[in-house]
Amino acid sequence: MAVRVEICVASIEEALVAHDAGADGIEVCTWLACGGVTPSSGLVDAIRAMVTLPARVLVRPGPGGFQYTQAEQAVLLTDAEVFGAGAIGLVLGALTASGECDASVMSAVKRLAPESEITFHRAIDQATDPIRIVESCIELGIDRILTSGGATLAVDGVETIKRIIASAGEGCEVAIAGGIGPGNVVELVERTGAKEIHFAAQRAKASMQNKVAMSSTNVGVNFETVPDQAKIEGVLNALVKAGLR
Repeated sequence: MAVRVEICVASIEEALVAHDAGADGIEVCTWLACGGVTPSSGLVDAIRAMVTLPARVLVRPGPGGFQYTQAEQAVLLTDAEVFGAGAIGLVLGALTASGECDASVMSAVKRLAPESEITFHRAIDQATDPIRIVESCIELGIDRILTSGGATLAVDGVETIKRIIASAGEGCEVAIAGGIGPGNVVELVERTGAKEIHFAAQRAKASMQNKVAMSSTNVGVNFETVPDQAKIEGVLNALVKAGLR
């Protein structure tokens, strides 16, 4: 079994490092500290022009939950249509007030981006019943699910991940995420049977303190990051040694 590795990237530099390290694909987003939000079309276009890896793009209008207001839905659907025009894979998720799959939003995305592969992302981990989300995804023709098994860390959601993968069967691909690194990737793959993993690889950049802060509420905070190539290589090496790549 060759386990696929997707890296979540928020810059051109991170995308280039993921490519050079040997990843199989990338997901483009921004503001990873909040779980990611929709990146600019300029960033997506630049990365696609410079990196040959298959790319997906996160479509999430803000850092909150996944029960979207009408205004947020309008933003999400506009972004889905814009990115969908380039046939790029879209990563998104929408829930109803009761924690079910918001079929109206997901169907609208399918209609607006008919050539795009659609991933239902970790909104499934905040759902009332993740297995019901899987069933809804299959009914709607969603191609892929990204999950940590209803936990912050995949290692704590193993049993739910196994249930999700079993329920998805051949009807929907499943990728796992949530705190994956060189030290636990083999265990997670072997325990869940996952065929794809997803993780970010960036670390804080050591830099001199700017004299003038760009935000009066975050004086002294450094938001700069650099790619963590060692993490990607560590994960890939662990998989190779275990015969999983």
